[in-house]
Amino acid sequence: MKKGKRGKDKLKLKGSKPLGTVLHVLNSIMIVRVGVGGKKLRAVGELLNSVVMNGRNREIGRVYDIFGPVDHPYITVKLFTGANLSDLQNKKVFVLV
Repeated sequence: MKKGKRGKDKLKLKGSKPLGTVLHVLNSIMIVRVGVGGKKLRAVGELLNSVVMNGRNREIGRVYDIFGPVDHPYITVKLFTGANLSDLQNKKVFVLV
């Protein structure tokens, strides 16, 4: 584990990069606001169907749609059945690259 600012632990997930912060979870859909570094991941269109993971390195869904402003887009994630949705609101999620 890597130490972040203010001594907080920051997980380093192998093969994944930060995607953004969860805004809403509705039934089997999750809305994520892409972080500042999100544009550096890949071309935004290439994120479609990518696997999304939570901070515990568990797969929770796939990128289903991308919408909103180009500089800070929103992403719709279609959640896998049985994905643990507890406490995802306002948490960071990652995309498998």
